[in-house]
Amino acid sequence: MQRHASNLVFILAAALISGCAADPPPNETTPDGLVRVPARSVGGVYRAPDASFLHYQRLILEPPTIAFVEEWTKNHPKVSTTEITRLRAETIALFRDEFSRELVKRGSFKFADEPAADVLLVVPAIEDFNVLAPEVTDAPGERTYIPGRPVSMKVTADLRDALSGRLVGRVILYHPPEQNPGNELRISNRTTIAQEQRRVYADWSRLVQEAINVAKAEKPRTLNPGGIESR
Repeated sequence: MQRHASNLVFILAAALISGCAADPPPNETTPDGLVRVPARSVGGVYRAPDASFLHYQRLILEPPTIAFVEEWTKNHPKVSTTEITRLRAETIALFRDEFSRELVKRGSFKFADEPAADVLLVVPAIEDFNVLAPEVTDAPGERTYIPGRPVSMKVTADLRDALSGRLVGRVILYHPPEQNPGNELRISNRTTIAQEQRRVYADWSRLVQEAINVAKAEKPRTLNPGGIESR
């Protein structure tokens, strides 16, 4: 069993640097008028206070945009353009697969082909995407060890009324690097990277499902012209 010591040293250093900056606490109200509601997420769930979700039965899911963490390509010069393209395509496929599993196969929604009155448009984004050891492969005998999670990111999506384009919600989930680089080392390869991504996208998708279910069960608040909530 071969162990890549140089890879391990670099990964440990990267983990230490990435663990220094703590995520800021979420705001209670966004600049575009969404209000934060209770959720189990580290990130948060936001909704337009006067929006009803009762009529949404179908979904349109846009492919997620993907933004790597700052200087990711500079820190991984050996990763080819072809491999980055493959990684992006795999990420998009994994995201849609887990979203479909949680909201369509296990949930109550169906996919729609075009906007309609009962369609919710989901516009996702994967930010600060950091694959700690992207150079690894699944080649026999190859072993690269990392101290914790092989992937970290922030997953967010705007929920819009598909017919009008109106913003009615936002769901955010943080999946930060593990803060303790002294954790038990794990093997990193394409398989473990994909598995970690699946866990994140499944958890985020369940949060979306829960947020919609709660919104359907609650009566939307109405705001007076002055922005004061009616009671």
